[in-house]
Amino acid sequence: MVNWKRNLAVLCFVQLVTMIGFSGFFPFVAYHLMDLGITDTDQAATYLAIFNSGNAAAMMIAAPIWGAIADKHGRRMMLIRATAAGCIFTFLMGAAQSPQQLIIARIIQGAFSGTVAAAVTLVSTETPEQYLARSLGIVQTAQFIGQTVGPLLGGYAADSFGYKNVFYLSSALILLSVFATIAFVRETKRAKVAPEPRRRRSLKEAIAALGNRNTVILVITLAGNSFAIAVLSPVLSLYIKALIGNVPNLATIAGWVMSVAAFSSSLSAVLLGRLADKLGQKKILVACVLGIALIHIPQAMVSTPGQLVFLRAVQGLFMGGIMPTANALLARSTASSHRGAVFGFAHSAQAGGRSLGPILGAGVANAWGMPSAFLVTATVFGIMSLLVTLFVHTSEAAAEEVPPAQAA
Repeated sequence: MVNWKRNLAVLCFVQLVTMIGFSGFFPFVAYHLMDLGITDTDQAATYLAIFNSGNAAAMMIAAPIWGAIADKHGRRMMLIRATAAGCIFTFLMGAAQSPQQLIIARIIQGAFSGTVAAAVTLVSTETPEQYLARSLGIVQTAQFIGQTVGPLLGGYAADSFGYKNVFYLSSALILLSVFATIAFVRETKRAKVAPEPRRRRSLKEAIAALGNRNTVILVITLAGNSFAIAVLSPVLSLYIKALIGNVPNLATIAGWVMSVAAFSSSLSAVLLGRLADKLGQKKILVACVLGIALIHIPQAMVSTPGQLVFLRAVQGLFMGGIMPTANALLARSTASSHRGAVFGFAHSAQAGGRSLGPILGAGVANAWGMPSAFLVTATVFGIMSLLVTLFVHTSEAAAEEVPPAQAA
């Protein structure tokens, strides 16, 4: 099998298993915080916002550093590092005895993890340009499937075995990804054509690459996507509880609601990636962002979990097209030698969005009610659609380098 194809297959498996592990505890974190001593709903939303924002803020600071290191020392090594860190700190979250310990473990995990950026960077540098969007779509599908299965299994396991045990199970799954990456992923060796002083300036050159208009808008779009989705992170599980009350299978129901968007995204990601290769990434990106903006408005008006499940399933169909198209456009605007650093900056911007989103979501929900957070999300996606429509121009020159994998 051609090297890039084998890597793609293995990375899809790795991302699938890793996302199951990471998303397995999402449905019940708010409920787990209450078990650890938080009793008030508003306080639970605030702590959950810190849980998510702290992790993302640490990732925002660390991501450019890891991206620059990846350009110098290899993307495979960074993927192994990120996955191993995720395994260790997920285990420590299960061992936490207080809300503060849980949050500290989550924040440190953010500084050393970042598996999605590491995997996307590796795929973008190993895959031939003509297969780039569809390959990123396949990886995105694997991630979405993991995010579908994770909350379902995690919610069921939490109701059956207790919240803490789910963290240990998640850690074991992520460890499997570490072993698979070490054993099967191989990175193309590249000739060192630049002198040593020039290689030391790779981070500075990557910063200069952000002067490209397409790159700037696409990084803002990726950050806005993360920000808008994160607005709901401290609200959604509590919103579900407000709709149905404290029923015995609450975590399982929350898992279903949280997983349905990822499930429908997994169905659409590859299709939209292929469609983007034919019709153009920008057209698909704009359509998907605008669709998500519109579908969030009725989510603020639901009265049953069933209505919320349906609307989030439709939302997922649009979500499946955002990351593959935005990442493909970003890769084509960036030289191959700088993609690690630029994707690191993009991932940092996304982490920044994820760090600010929960704080705004908790504040808006506490001030005007939980439905208002859905309207904020819709507004952000609407602004993103305008930015991409007006300022991203696909006729601009692509990156000047072609990945070595294209010769495969």
